[in-house]
Amino acid sequence: MSTARRPAFDTITHSPEQTRQLAATLGRMMPRGSVVLLSGEIGAGKTTFAQGFARALKTGDHVQSPTFTIVSEHRGTGTDGEAVRLYHIDLYRLEGDSDLTSVGLDDYLDDPDGVSLIEWPERAGPYLPEDYLLVELTPVADEKRSLRITPCGDVYRDVVDRFRGEVVGGR
Repeated sequence: MSTARRPAFDTITHSPEQTRQLAATLGRMMPRGSVVLLSGEIGAGKTTFAQGFARALKTGDHVQSPTFTIVSEHRGTGTDGEAVRLYHIDLYRLEGDSDLTSVGLDDYLDDPDGVSLIEWPERAGPYLPEDYLLVELTPVADEKRSLRITPCGDVYRDVVDRFRGEVVGGR
C-alpha cells in the first residue's frame, strides 16, 4: 500500500443514475494507466459505477458485470480524443494466486493506454499496484449509496482534489 494515502472524499447518491453521473465525472478525470478498485458487497452498485465510468470514456458498449468472463474489454475514447481501453475486471469467482496468474492481471494493469476497474479487489492481494484509487460503495437505502473515494498515490490525490472541486463546486 502506498504511503501517499490522502483524505477520502465521501458522498451519497440517491439513484443509480446519480451514481453513474458521479462515476462519469470521475472517469473524465482519470489518466491512462489508472487502476480503480471498486469495493462493496453484492448489490452495492459496483457495476452501476462502472457503467457511468464507461460512459465518460465513450465506449458505447452496454457494461454489465463480467463475473463469468472475469474481464470485459471496452474500447473507447479518452478526453484527449485518443483511443483508450477500459478493462472491467471482476475477481469474485477467483480462488487463488494461480487463478490471478491465468487471467493475466498484470497485463491489464500494465497497459499504459488502458484504465482498469477491478471489482472484488481484495481477492488480488499482493498483485495490486502500490498506487490506485479505491471506491467503496455501501448501500444506505433502496437506491441510495454511500461512496468513499480514497486516493492511494499522488496522481490519484490530484484526481480526487479536482473531483472534489467539481462535485462540491457544482452544488
